[in-house]
Amino acid sequence: MWLNQGVVELVKYEMKIKEKIFEQDGVELFDSGYFGKILVRDDLALYCEHDSAMRHEALVHTAMCTHEEPKRVLVLGGGDGAAVYELLKHKGITVDVVEEDGDLIDAAEAMGLYANALQADNVTLHRIDGLKFLSDAKEDSYDIVILNRFDEIYYDDAAPMAHINRILSPKGLVVADASSQLFDMAGHKEVLAALCREFKIVMPFRYTSMVRTGGEQWLAMGSKFFHPTADINLQRADLTDGFTWYNSDLHIAQFALPTARFEQLREYIKR
Repeated sequence: MWLNQGVVELVKYEMKIKEKIFEQDGVELFDSGYFGKILVRDDLALYCEHDSAMRHEALVHTAMCTHEEPKRVLVLGGGDGAAVYELLKHKGITVDVVEEDGDLIDAAEAMGLYANALQADNVTLHRIDGLKFLSDAKEDSYDIVILNRFDEIYYDDAAPMAHINRILSPKGLVVADASSQLFDMAGHKEVLAALCREFKIVMPFRYTSMVRTGGEQWLAMGSKFFHPTADINLQRADLTDGFTWYNSDLHIAQFALPTARFEQLREYIKR
């Protein structure tokens, strides 16, 4: 069979699937062979084993190597365990994971890749709605917040990002999925605008995806204090064990923007 992904009507992407491993309430897990295991929810590919390092190392270590001394991390939408797996490469941290979708957690266990990360002693899994968790969390609870999936937060509502600002420490930062500049500039701007309402520094950065059409995907960082290229911790970026994709050179390069693209986004970037 074939797994079809599309962004706009004229741009489609197909991946050949060998077999379906798991299916439960709209969550499916496929073995694709070349691309490895692919996790799908409501016909949208959330995870691909083949490109996990490209996405999750950028998502996690860009933040962890920007903050001076991160200790407390919150992951919203972390039920697949991949972001937590990357966080555990850093010592001396505690991680709260919020995942309302129990089917996604079950699929991650069936996938057998990163589910064990959720069982670590310094990780606490909360099976609760993300927006409720944010509203109930105490002020100054976290140094870093990671929004693991773009569809988890509704950016036309100012309250979620205001709560994230509130629960972050005075030098805290947040990283969020920011869609595609090439195929979804409106969605990309929406994320940046939400960050700009709350944070002193706002910058998008790029990663490559095997399961999103076109391969061009973006994340965005909002920071109260640290600058992601000026304040990079080079020792942590280059000497932490276990990286296969991320390093200090990549950290800086992924923030680069073509001149015309920067002009399009000038009002949405604070650097």
